[in-house]
Amino acid sequence: MKKEVLLTIKGRHKERGSDWEGLEVITTGTLYEKNNSLYLIYDEVMGEDEADVSHSRIKIQQDPLTVTMTKSGAVVSVMSFSENSREKSSYETPFGSFTLEIDTRELLFENREDYLRLQIRYQLEMNYEYFSESDISIEAKPCM
Repeated sequence: MKKEVLLTIKGRHKERGSDWEGLEVITTGTLYEKNNSLYLIYDEVMGEDEADVSHSRIKIQQDPLTVTMTKSGAVVSVMSFSENSREKSSYETPFGSFTLEIDTRELLFENREDYLRLQIRYQLEMNYEYFSESDISIEAKPCM
């Protein structure tokens, strides 16, 4: 069953020698279940131009817990997270492509009837060099 949800997505990263920088996005999206996985689908404006939209899909497999974030449109990427694992990925923007390696440090998931929460803490390497410590927090609540 599909349901419309209010999504709060908070991300932050810290490059070596700098302070934490953060970003928060609040938007509506769709939550549904298919083949024992949960999916969150939403669009995100990536710049000042309304045409710079990224279509996002988050797939949450619960056993074992694995999260795959896919973006298409203004930004193209597939990022996979599984606790204590390293995954390679690519990240394509209008400014160029980057090779990413994601070292997932912590992956927490809570799913209730009226609330979904996902937290991911990871280290990111870009083009084979350390880039940042990062974390993402995603909350989904039914739209009222």
